[in-house]
Amino acid sequence: MSNEKIKDYIKRYIPLADFIADILGPNSEVVLNDVTDLDHAVVYIKNPTITNRKIGDPASNFVLKIMKDGIGDDTNYIANYSGKSKIHPHIRASTFFIRKQKKVVGMLCINIDQEPLEKLAKQIDEFRKLFEVKTAPIGEFKNHNSNNPQPTTVSENFNNSVNSLANNAVQRKEKELGITVKYFQQEQKIELIKDLYEEGYFLLKDSIKVIAEYLDSSIPTIYRYLNKVKQSSTK
Repeated sequence: MSNEKIKDYIKRYIPLADFIADILGPNSEVVLNDVTDLDHAVVYIKNPTITNRKIGDPASNFVLKIMKDGIGDDTNYIANYSGKSKIHPHIRASTFFIRKQKKVVGMLCINIDQEPLEKLAKQIDEFRKLFEVKTAPIGEFKNHNSNNPQPTTVSENFNNSVNSLANNAVQRKEKELGITVKYFQQEQKIELIKDLYEEGYFLLKDSIKVIAEYLDSSIPTIYRYLNKVKQSSTK
């Protein structure tokens, strides 16, 4: 096949190049290369402001490298490799190989300028730093009502009712034990009461009634568990 016929064959991909360029927008350049004429490889280019090349320009070093070293028959494209031009140092490039009778005769290349995205990411990061205040648990404080010499760590959880506090505590315990609340044994229920007591849950009105419902226990039973917890914490 003559070079002119190959060039005509490659130009059939121009509508595809336009299609891709319109989808990606003006920040993306789409180039058709005829690799049978490396000195004048560029046969079509859309949005040429990324590399400032024009029709009739020679092949890039990437194209030359591929043509020198060859490419496997099962490789249809290479995507998302880095590139740069004189005016755009951060380009994300991809190349699709156009074959005729199993031979690579052309390349459809997409070059995307990454610099605006990188600048935006940097600006967002700088803006975030202006308002970012590092937080830490309320804890790392000594509980003076406990015999435990180790600091207590507390992380604040925001709830809108005594019921949601109880529900969160029950779910945590279920996850820890790997069983649902209806299978809690007495010892496990007392552990839950202890957790709630240490969190100050029982300072809330109706707290006994609510947790009794969750544990399917009577209110006197919960009082008994709570007294047991209080006694053990003062020893």
